[in-house]
Amino acid sequence: MVKKTDNKKTDNKKTDNKKTVLVITICAIISASALSLVFIVSVDTSENPSDTSENPSDTSENPSDTKTMSDYIENLSETHTIQVRYNIPYFDIYMTDNDFTRVSQYLDHIDGVRITFNPSTAEKLLEFLKPNDGTVVIYPIFTSAAYSEPGFYTYFGGYCDESCITDLSFENAEFLYTSSGVTSQVLYHAGYDFLTDIEVDKNPEILQNYDTVILLHNEYVTKKQFDAISSHPNLIFLHPNALYAEIDVNYDTNTMTLIRGHNYPEPEIANGFDYEIEQKFHHYEYDDECLEWEFIEIENGFHLNCYPDGVVLNNLDILFKLNQLTFN
Repeated sequence: MVKKTDNKKTDNKKTDNKKTVLVITICAIISASALSLVFIVSVDTSENPSDTSENPSDTSENPSDTKTMSDYIENLSETHTIQVRYNIPYFDIYMTDNDFTRVSQYLDHIDGVRITFNPSTAEKLLEFLKPNDGTVVIYPIFTSAAYSEPGFYTYFGGYCDESCITDLSFENAEFLYTSSGVTSQVLYHAGYDFLTDIEVDKNPEILQNYDTVILLHNEYVTKKQFDAISSHPNLIFLHPNALYAEIDVNYDTNTMTLIRGHNYPEPEIANGFDYEIEQKFHHYEYDDECLEWEFIEIENGFHLNCYPDGVVLNNLDILFKLNQLTFN
């Protein structure tokens, strides 16, 4: 277990005032620049020079055949190559070729976006987003797969039989709203250590190396994951609806199957683990504006009372508060 020292806590307190002044300035700028789906025409297909973050935990203590967060981010940089200028500071945003064509025709983009820090402002932003070394974020690979089509929600919608919730591939992660795609990228480039669902499921004891575990929209998890995460003494739920349904995984085929939860196998079954924290905060999943956001203290950590992925680029004060909580 990574231990925080008294000296570190004291140093953190001394920097609180400086951080507060900085975040007020930054958030004031961001709040005046809402992210719009209408882009300013400007395309840059060159490599982004600001993507220099390193996550040491991504390559340590993991089986060589298991993809890490760095692998998924690298793959994203290969598919999302067209830079689009939005009315938002601090970040560079990239789309796939197909999405750029769709948006040019005033259609919705469906492949998600790639987010990196703008190199001209990255240093200032990282000054207050850089996390405590004892913190790790778990990226929801399994939830990303569940929302693919055809997949779990094809079944839930009545458009497919149980074949859509059986042996569903989770090999290709998608950084979409449903899998906290924007939030995860910002935290990654801010320097947070990351583990994936797969890494935690294969080695649940790895969480004991961290003081704080941050969950995103980790809606679908295995029983081993649930036990390791829910028993951790310091959790931060950054998205509601985490730890909601139980799945089983087959690493020979890299597929997963729904076992229990989300009104399956019986309609009256909501949370597949009967997990009280998720049940208490479940309804906050539908608050995607986060106008009255706050981190509510729970028995073993904190829980955000809204779903922030669609607004986090304009509401960086949420992540600044998250940063403060990781040092407590």
